[in-house]
Amino acid sequence: MPKTSTPETATRGSQPTLGLVAVIFAVILWAVASNVISSLFVAGVNPFELAVSGMVIATFGLAVVNSFRIKPEAKVMSQQQFILGLLFAGLTGVNYLAIARLPVAVAILLLFTSPIMVVLWTALTTRRMPSRSVLAAVLLLIFGVVLVSKVLESNLSQFNGLGVLIGLLSAVFFTAYNLQSERVGRSDEPLGVMLKTFAISSLFWLAYQVTQGVPMTLLESENVGKVIYIGIAGNLLPYSLFFWGIQRIRAERAVIIATLEPVIAAALAWLWFGQTLTSLQLIGGILIILAVTVLQLINNRPLAGIMR
Repeated sequence: MPKTSTPETATRGSQPTLGLVAVIFAVILWAVASNVISSLFVAGVNPFELAVSGMVIATFGLAVVNSFRIKPEAKVMSQQQFILGLLFAGLTGVNYLAIARLPVAVAILLLFTSPIMVVLWTALTTRRMPSRSVLAAVLLLIFGVVLVSKVLESNLSQFNGLGVLIGLLSAVFFTAYNLQSERVGRSDEPLGVMLKTFAISSLFWLAYQVTQGVPMTLLESENVGKVIYIGIAGNLLPYSLFFWGIQRIRAERAVIIATLEPVIAAALAWLWFGQTLTSLQLIGGILIILAVTVLQLINNRPLAGIMR
């Protein structure tokens, strides 16, 4: 007799699909937001001032959503959660600064070099050399970064050394943020943890803004709508969708899907701003995406398979 599916099994079966869709939408929103951010910087907006407004708007939105939920008794913020919020503040600011100094796609690709940092950190803390397959993927990723950053271009005046360093620094913050997220661990109240993370980041950037005065450029009529968009569609929605999605699909799958972001961002940057990548940069971008995908697939295996 054939088995019949119950509503419960049908719901469980649909969860991975819904998670996949959520992650894809998050990636698209981030790619669009990156280009909107770039347009604001062209208009003279300060990257750190945009970080302030984006975080405050997103935190307010999360607080509103959280207020309508039936919540367990609130827990005191731990030191680990506080550190997570500070790292998120640093990640946001450095990432915005990279977008201000580099083509959008290049800034995002450099952010995706984070797996290099994870491999190096794992090798240092475990005192074990990575396996040959991991080392090959890391070397592939490094070569991709060299191509994307235009180090090998005949005209070295095109090489933006400071921009590349800032882009790589964003990868360091991204790595530290992810490692700290693992320390914080899973929570029975994920939305509450995310709200605390955004709140700490907002307070950090508000403290910075107090020293700078009123951000008049942000308040100009042609910029206000874009600033609100970044807060909602560049922070609140994509982070919520991604966080919700990775609870329903494996994290390594989510990261692999996220490698679509620089591709989408590059296409939009070309359509909106005429930003183009050289042939070597395109090859480098493909190598980075390939290396990240390989590393995520390898890291799905037990540690013994990754380290010698």
